[in-house]
Amino acid sequence: DLYSRFYHESQVQSFHLVRSLGALAEWYGRIGQVDKAFKYFNTMTSIYMPGEHAPLICENYSVNRCAVTYAVSALWYLQKGQPKQALQRCDQVITEILPSYDTKDFIGLYHIFWPIIRVLKWNGEVEKAREFYAKWAPDGIENHFAVGVIHKPMCLLLKICDGNPDGDYETEDMASDIDMILEFDAPDMTDLNFITDGWSVKSMAAELCLHLARRLEAGSIARRNLIDRGIQMSTMANERNTTAEGLIKHILAHEAHKGIDDRLLALRKEDNAVDVDVVYEKDEDTNASHNGPLGLTMQSNGVKNNYVSFDFASKFTVRTSGMSNSSASRSTTGVLKKNSKDSHHSNGSTGSTSKQLLSSRISRNSLSKRQSDCDSIAEVGGPETEVA
Repeated sequence: DLYSRFYHESQVQSFHLVRSLGALAEWYGRIGQVDKAFKYFNTMTSIYMPGEHAPLICENYSVNRCAVTYAVSALWYLQKGQPKQALQRCDQVITEILPSYDTKDFIGLYHIFWPIIRVLKWNGEVEKAREFYAKWAPDGIENHFAVGVIHKPMCLLLKICDGNPDGDYETEDMASDIDMILEFDAPDMTDLNFITDGWSVKSMAAELCLHLARRLEAGSIARRNLIDRGIQMSTMANERNTTAEGLIKHILAHEAHKGIDDRLLALRKEDNAVDVDVVYEKDEDTNASHNGPLGLTMQSNGVKNNYVSFDFASKFTVRTSGMSNSSASRSTTGVLKKNSKDSHHSNGSTGSTSKQLLSSRISRNSLSKRQSDCDSIAEVGGPETEVA
């Protein structure tokens, strides 16, 4: 009703009219009534004049949504099962709409990028999507308050997603990329806007975690962190795409996310099957009194030792091929066992001797201090006795 009212009230001026027609077309496209969406879209295109209408629309609505509607209409072809026509519409937008679009309108540009990449990437044109984004993403977009956070992850996704050879990805950058993706997220308002244009930012984050994790060795901490983060973002994407009753709210966003859950869970299953060659021994923790910086532990005399404590140790079921079942099932809340030659168990002869020496030293120090205190009391007490 709101869009219909907007349409009737906007017929006074043509640029308002084309904007309202585009809004009606997008609304019907979102709810799956694609034929009605194309009906209003075709009427819009018959009236819309980019040279005259675009500046007026930007001035009054901030974003030239009519240009965005051209890109969004490619998604409707996907809903009709016509990917070839969807790709042709993307080509039309790239050649006819983008050249005259205001490059300072970062939000409007990203609303054009998003559905085009949604069509290209999921229809075998990943390389074309990467070249398209590299060419049209304007300088400085990474600093934008709303869409800047998406820029670098988008570049990375188009570099490592399915359809790209692994050789295109420089592995020496993986550590910094992992750190970036583990922190990557977008404001809810940004995600809610983009999810209507074909896919969720949460799906993007989950897929990035998936493609980075599958390049790492099973059982590594970085891989586990990526899988955990990916499953978290995937769950949020599913919540955005469906209702509490399981009904699909955003058809294309739901289809774009399909399969990410299963692949992440398959990676987790691989990790759970890997034996961890690390032993956490609770008794070893008696050698340290408190945690120091950078995960190191400090002895009471302030000297750093080689033990490293991990709060997440209790998450793992630790197994090694050289341990008995009883040893493998012990508590894993201690510190990381050293691998050097001077490493020893707390119940070994060297460990027992060290404890005995430490206990003896403490006892001698205590007796010496007690004797000194008694001597001091005697010195003070002598004169008082003589005065009495």
